[in-house]
Amino acid sequence: MHSLTKQIPIAGRGYDLAYQAFGPVACNAYTLVCNVTNQAAIVDPSTYDSSEFSVLRDSLEGNEVKHILLTHGHVDHVAGIADAAKQWPNAKIHLHPLEEENYQMARARGKDFGMELPKLPSPTDEIVDGNILKIGESIQLKCLHTPGHAPGHIVFADDQTDNGDVIVGGDLLFRGSVGRTDFFNSSTEDLLASLRRLYEELDDESIVLSGHTNPTYLNEERAANPFVAHALSSPEEWYEEAKERHEWK
Repeated sequence: MHSLTKQIPIAGRGYDLAYQAFGPVACNAYTLVCNVTNQAAIVDPSTYDSSEFSVLRDSLEGNEVKHILLTHGHVDHVAGIADAAKQWPNAKIHLHPLEEENYQMARARGKDFGMELPKLPSPTDEIVDGNILKIGESIQLKCLHTPGHAPGHIVFADDQTDNGDVIVGGDLLFRGSVGRTDFFNSSTEDLLASLRRLYEELDDESIVLSGHTNPTYLNEERAANPFVAHALSSPEEWYEEAKERHEWK
């Protein structure tokens, strides 16, 4: 088995987590593998061609891929979904229902990047805010609806320990920046509320594994990210209204 290029230091959690950037816009694909059962999940299979997919496939040799999790339906995050579904036909494909439009548009949008994608497989499981996904014995991910960059954007968070959470965050929060909100169904207001939600519900020591670029930490972004500062300084009533609008628990 050949590992992906970057291993995440999460000792003591009972699983391995790795990532590598693929495709023309360097989108990160993540793998989580339970150390006890060898059951695995892929988050955002971003591989574009067969050579890239072979890297992802070989990194999971000897493991049983049970779940393919999509933070949202943009083309860079789903480019390798057809290959993944073919390689692991029993794996469940998870997508929030508000991402159906983005997902269906992904092939057409791919042409803007010179990407010719095959027909995308249909998702098998709808993600619901607050869902808990269990993979093997050691991986437990909470699904948090975090719209803004995309209407059905999801963050997957492992909050099982008191030693900081592990956040697979898609295109919500980056080191020093945030995801774009200039798409037709994006919302800056929703993205700011989603940022606030991370800080309200997750540990400040949490590592954030983004859809692009390198990992960061919530506390580092609190100190240096102007978008986070804006979200955290906004009135409490503004955040409470957003929670009610999105039916966040």
